[in-house]
Amino acid sequence: MTIQLNAKGFILHQVWEPMDFIETLVEESPAEYTEARFHRREKTQIILRKSELEDITSEVYSGVGIRVLHEGTWGFSSINVTDRRSLKEALETAIKMAKVLSRKKKEKVILKEASPVVGEFKANIKDPLSNHSFEEKIELCMEADKSVLSCEPIKSSFIYYQELIDSKWIVTSDGSNVKIFDSKPQFYVGAVAGSGDDLISYIDAFGTTAGWELFKMHPPESMVEKATSTAANLLSAKYPEGGKATVILDPGLVGLLSHEAVGHTVEADFALSGAIAMDKVGEQVAAECITMVDSGKIDAGGWIPVDDEGVECKDVTLIENGVLKNFLHNRETAHILDAEPTGNARAWEYDLEPLIRMRSTFIKEGDWKREEIIEDTKKGYLLQGAGAGEADANAEFMFQVKEAYTIENGELGDLLRSVVMTGDAFDVLKTVDAVGNTLEFDMGFGSCGKIQPAKVDGGGPWLRCHVLVGGR
Repeated sequence: MTIQLNAKGFILHQVWEPMDFIETLVEESPAEYTEARFHRREKTQIILRKSELEDITSEVYSGVGIRVLHEGTWGFSSINVTDRRSLKEALETAIKMAKVLSRKKKEKVILKEASPVVGEFKANIKDPLSNHSFEEKIELCMEADKSVLSCEPIKSSFIYYQELIDSKWIVTSDGSNVKIFDSKPQFYVGAVAGSGDDLISYIDAFGTTAGWELFKMHPPESMVEKATSTAANLLSAKYPEGGKATVILDPGLVGLLSHEAVGHTVEADFALSGAIAMDKVGEQVAAECITMVDSGKIDAGGWIPVDDEGVECKDVTLIENGVLKNFLHNRETAHILDAEPTGNARAWEYDLEPLIRMRSTFIKEGDWKREEIIEDTKKGYLLQGAGAGEADANAEFMFQVKEAYTIENGELGDLLRSVVMTGDAFDVLKTVDAVGNTLEFDMGFGSCGKIQPAKVDGGGPWLRCHVLVGGR
């Protein structure tokens, strides 16, 4: 591998021509199907809590994952060196594993055909993270921490910065040969207000597929102001009345609902394991104004042009005009369900096998302006900011809401604290009667934790629906 540097000595991108024997390895493999995936990751992480550095990390690691389909069974091996002999041994190990497992497997794996993809793909990065020094990143975090602690009545702070700069080369025996360059930064600003047992925290966070321009999209000063003022205001906020209510959800909560409560039920491996969506294809599962899409192409935190099986990442319409249409597939489940591969097979790092994962999952825009939805709501709540939560295979969910405001006769009222929203996702989506005319993403600051992490995103427009609202 050769590395090209810019004038400041920072890495521009990697070129792998000296590793052409990976292509030869795949071509000469005796397995029915072989894929080799070289992945190099640069990771930087900085964590401060009340001016104390809890973690400061800068690391680079790389390796090759080799997966084979042999005698109808998968075999996988990975290695963190890239010389010809070691890679050949890793291939042999994967084949041996497949042979052993095939003796115990009754149903053999068959892959759906997929058109090969060849080429180089780069994320839309305007200001590469590598153009900014480690010292600059630490200074940014320390300045944000100082600003948080300078505010009253803030008692504690939390600052978190992470960046992942990825270079990936995927070669398959079906003809795919792609190189992908990507970077995903994320930044958190947290503030804790109060005293004694009455403490309340608020974290403003943002992340996406980007470079240093992340901080033009969301300036640290604005994030500090948001975190500190909201934490302070929540101290005196009341708790909500429990019960079913009309609510207006912001794009963050729409994204969380789309990803956690709906998206996982339409991942084909989960569906085949008994998730509720398995028997709902062709049914009306949402209001006619709801169309939900999972995309790898859109510029958001889940950007991925080609998946780790070398399949093009197609936009998948999950729900169209309220009707459940499709699942998210890898090549194996696409064969089982007689569907087209969708490009949703993803691995977090080189030493992990690809799983079916979402990319950027969102609800499409409608016709309403945000202000019109509020003015048209006689009584209810405006819910804003996706907090922690959980959902199950039956699409039932419980999500924490970071901010909630009462609505009376079309006007926003009091801020409330400790609000949660619960319900059945498909039942909730059937109650939607107003969909906003703008599209925003607000889930790229974290990762999805299905067995292994994955960078995803979620979003949509503002929308009005009915959920169960609860307090402490």
